[in-house]
Amino acid sequence: MQLVVYPPLGPALTQALAHARAGGVVVYPTDTLYGLGGDATNPAVVSKVILLKSRPADQPLSVLFSDWSVAREYVKMDAALEKKLGELTPGPFTFLLPLKNPLPVTSSPMVGCRIPAHEFCLSWAKGFGKPIITTSANLHKRAPPHSVEQLDESIMDGADLIVDGGPCPGGVGSTIIDVPKKRILREGAGLDKAKEWLKKL
Repeated sequence: MQLVVYPPLGPALTQALAHARAGGVVVYPTDTLYGLGGDATNPAVVSKVILLKSRPADQPLSVLFSDWSVAREYVKMDAALEKKLGELTPGPFTFLLPLKNPLPVTSSPMVGCRIPAHEFCLSWAKGFGKPIITTSANLHKRAPPHSVEQLDESIMDGADLIVDGGPCPGGVGSTIIDVPKKRILREGAGLDKAKEWLKKL
C-alpha cells in the first residue's frame, strides 16, 4: 500500500492514474465520504473491490465520471436529460440511469452515476477517460469513513494506493436518485436540492 497526500493535486493524480491503469484499487476523497475504486470496465478490479469490502457480489457498484459527455458513452440519455442532470452536477448525488452496454459493476440494466464536486475526483476521472468504481471505503455494513484515520485496517492493507485528502466536507453519503422512476432511493447529502429538482423533472 502506498499513501500520497492531496493537495497538491499533481503527485496524487499521477499516482492514482498509474494505479488505475495498472488494475489497482485506490482509496480516495470525495465531496461526501472516502471512496474505494478503480477501473469500472475491468472485472478483476470490480472483484477486488467487492472482496475488500466483504460485500455480497450481487450488490451493484456505482461509477464516477468527470462529466456527462463521457457518461453518454455508457448510459442512455438525450440532450434534454443531460442538461437537466447538469443542474445538480458536480454535486453529492448518485443518478441511477439505464446502461447502453453492460458494465461489470452491476448485473442490472441500470447503473449509479456520480460526478462529485471534488477537484481530485474530477481530475482523476478526466485523466482516466473511463468510468471509475465509486463505493464507500468501508467493510460491508460498517460505518463509512470521512477521513483516512477512520479506514478499516483491512481496507488500508488491501488497497494499492490511499489518497489522503483530509476530512471529507460532506461526511454523509450521496443522495441516490432513480431518474427513470423519478424518486429518491436513498436520502443523503443535498437531499433538499434533489427533492426540488425531481419536482421539475
